[in-house]
Amino acid sequence: MDVLGESLGMTSQAAGFGARPDPGVPRSPSGGRRGLVLGAGGSLGAAWTIGALCALEDAYGWDPRSADVILGTSAGAIVGSALALGTRPCELRDHQRGHAVAFGPLRGVRVDYDTWVGGGLPPLPKPGIGSLKLLRSMAGRPHRMPFTILLAAFAPPGRASLDGVRDVFRQLGMADRWPTTAALRVVAVDVDTGTRVLFGTPDAPRTDLATAVTASCALPAWFAPVEIDGRHYVDGCAWSDTNLDLLAGDGLDEVVVLAPTSARRTDRPRGLAARAERRLRRVATGRLLREAQQVRDAGTRVRLITPGPEDLAAMGPNLMDPLRRLTVLETSLRTTAAELRTPSPDQVATPPQAQGPTDRRPG
Repeated sequence: MDVLGESLGMTSQAAGFGARPDPGVPRSPSGGRRGLVLGAGGSLGAAWTIGALCALEDAYGWDPRSADVILGTSAGAIVGSALALGTRPCELRDHQRGHAVAFGPLRGVRVDYDTWVGGGLPPLPKPGIGSLKLLRSMAGRPHRMPFTILLAAFAPPGRASLDGVRDVFRQLGMADRWPTTAALRVVAVDVDTGTRVLFGTPDAPRTDLATAVTASCALPAWFAPVEIDGRHYVDGCAWSDTNLDLLAGDGLDEVVVLAPTSARRTDRPRGLAARAERRLRRVATGRLLREAQQVRDAGTRVRLITPGPEDLAAMGPNLMDPLRRLTVLETSLRTTAAELRTPSPDQVATPPQAQGPTDRRPG
């Protein structure tokens, strides 16, 4: 059994959740402080993450709402916020399937997941560039920030709207306030300074959850930056798809990471778009592994859960494609469950290896 299974126990009773009612957000089980990191990944990344969370809870009896820290970036910020508000993974799953949710925060919440961010392709961006101020700042110190920050500084402002995401949080009562839980952290990037901000921490600007989440989702050149306290913020993935390294030295005993844009084993797609996407995925995986090592070096156990070849085939080349959403969700439920049933040692930082067409093991 892997480290997570040993520490959490294989039954819900062992973790302390099986027999109790579900009045809201549960307390963390005893035996150590745990973090949950949910990475970026668009509409399909959110669907994969929800399936993986359901499989994780089923496999170990650990309720992910009980994490001492929930760190979300972009799509992961949406899912993580829902958990922090008390939504069970199975309720997120059912809501994605279009079923009415009888209990919990999602009761009565209406959303069309296929259109809430405007569809699978962005409109043409506005003329201009993201931030002259940031470009000037980076000119003298070009290696101070990730290359993706440079791309964000150059990227023209997007035209697509995140009003659909904001409306969901309005229905959840979070358009003018922040959750009472101290666990939630939402990552966005100040586009004028290139620095990361963790909304929900004492040092971050005060704002409501709807605004923080839309800021974390504001992908450069796709959506317009979100203004908070006179500053302009873009998607947290402009720095890192998971921002896992922010938990190094945070005093956690273990961290579970769901990273929809990474893959430790990939497929061999034929299309040019899918092959280009897999190259970007290798870059994201390399960064994830480096960040995981930083957190391990600080004394925290890390469990990485990523899509496998079958998940990648379901996702295709465009993580915003609404036609694939339910297929990705159902595939993740099955493949992640299979992965969690397979004993695995603590992972080491090795690049993802492509698998042949007959290898269907999850990553």
